[in-house]
Amino acid sequence: MIEPMLAKLIRNEEELHLTGSWISEPKYDGQRLIAVSKEGNISLWTRRHLQVAKKFPELTKALKENIKSQNWILDGELTVPGGLGNLINRNVEDKFRINILSKKMPAIYHVFDILCYNKDNLIPKPLIERKKILIKNVKVAEHIEIVPYKTVTDETAPDYFHENVKNGFEGAILKNIHSTYESGKRSGEWLKMKREDTVDVYVIGATKSEAIPFGALIMEKNGEYFGKVGTGFSDQDRRDILKYLEENRGPLHGWVPPDVEPEVLITTKPLLAEIRVNELIKGRSPRAPVWVRFRLD
Repeated sequence: MIEPMLAKLIRNEEELHLTGSWISEPKYDGQRLIAVSKEGNISLWTRRHLQVAKKFPELTKALKENIKSQNWILDGELTVPGGLGNLINRNVEDKFRINILSKKMPAIYHVFDILCYNKDNLIPKPLIERKKILIKNVKVAEHIEIVPYKTVTDETAPDYFHENVKNGFEGAILKNIHSTYESGKRSGEWLKMKREDTVDVYVIGATKSEAIPFGALIMEKNGEYFGKVGTGFSDQDRRDILKYLEENRGPLHGWVPPDVEPEVLITTKPLLAEIRVNELIKGRSPRAPVWVRFRLD
């Protein structure tokens, strides 16, 4: 597989300094997917290097029927109706269940880039040229969508971002139209503006780390284990938080799964805190939690 090009996060509108010509695309809340066809044999690769073509037969069929060449590489986002929770539920191996789920929760591949066509390497070409090749050679179908885009500036990009959020998207991706495809890099030629929501949780402990004060904070919500948060801290934050936990040491509070408990460095009284998340799925830990702060109220 080819490692996908990644975008740098823009946390607020003041960080925007677009020079040159840029476009904006809606940011889908799904799973990044690199689709590869080699002599008609299609592979679907996730960012974790998992090959999932067998799990989405409706998508591989649509790609075969709507692209003339047998040799190509596409980049895009995979979604299913009902959101991320349903997409996670499609992660099954049983052929009978795969067949049922492909009809009950059919996948859509939102394609925004083409990296190879007819064995021609398109990676060095400017984005705007790749877009033209993509539109010309990939036919929109039931399970295939070409991601729309608009020309934007520093002034108009925030409006487009808010419009996307209002329409149910996760945010916006901004791209320099002259950018080449930088495989595996988080490039400043692509930027992302994301919808982010905060959630109140209780911190009930932390996990061990040999290199830093702690690995991650263990969370509880509504009296149940709520996962771990391990990002959003500076080095000083980690030192201050560890000190705060030690000052509030207490017996183990709540229930921690067996695979987490042996790592517990410290257990505390429940301490109210705030995290930022992309999405909450009922019955699951939050997706991509980021630390914000302790709440002392």
